[in-house]
Amino acid sequence: MSPEAIAELIRRAVREKVFAPGTPLIQEDLAQRFGVSRSPVREALRILSSEGLVVMQPGEGATVRALSRADLEEIYDLRLALEPLIARAVVAEARPRDLAALEKLEASMSAASSTDAWMRANFEFHRHMYAMMGRPRTETILDGLLSAVQPYSQENIEQLGGRQTADEEHRLMIASIRSDDHDELARLLTEHLRAARDRLAHAYEESEAPDPLSMLRR
Repeated sequence: MSPEAIAELIRRAVREKVFAPGTPLIQEDLAQRFGVSRSPVREALRILSSEGLVVMQPGEGATVRALSRADLEEIYDLRLALEPLIARAVVAEARPRDLAALEKLEASMSAASSTDAWMRANFEFHRHMYAMMGRPRTETILDGLLSAVQPYSQENIEQLGGRQTADEEHRLMIASIRSDDHDELARLLTEHLRAARDRLAHAYEESEAPDPLSMLRR
């Protein structure tokens, strides 16, 4: 198995929280799981480190990067700056097969019985939209931002009540593409990302708030 193939499997494991933020990635363990020597695993971890998905410390090994509230807000702010700008290209380049693919993924999300299944379909929905615009450099940047935030988006969907809103927004995005309305698609993307960012930021605020009863706990 090549380092690139190993890196892709680890990316997916991080996105789906098989390896949660902060999890140590032990080369010997990964080599055994993949049935390879440590060399391709080491190279895969270097690839992921260059992407910012993994942190490598000399003498301490590799861990899945844990994002702070500031990190998450930065990623969402970058997406908010970029994604509305792709709306015109997405609408202009959309083909019937693209709309069919988006509709199939939207139906998969609506019917998903687990958060994991919903998250996989959601990831592919946004990646397919990026691919539709025909701008490979922008697509690569957005893929990286989407991958980085995916483990945290799961909390938005699973615990913060974002799933129902997101499902409706995805349906409206498809309708705006079908009707050639790039301004509406840009507006929907902005609302979609801003709502997710604000819910996650609020959750961080609550988790960081001091415990008023801490002096009474033993």
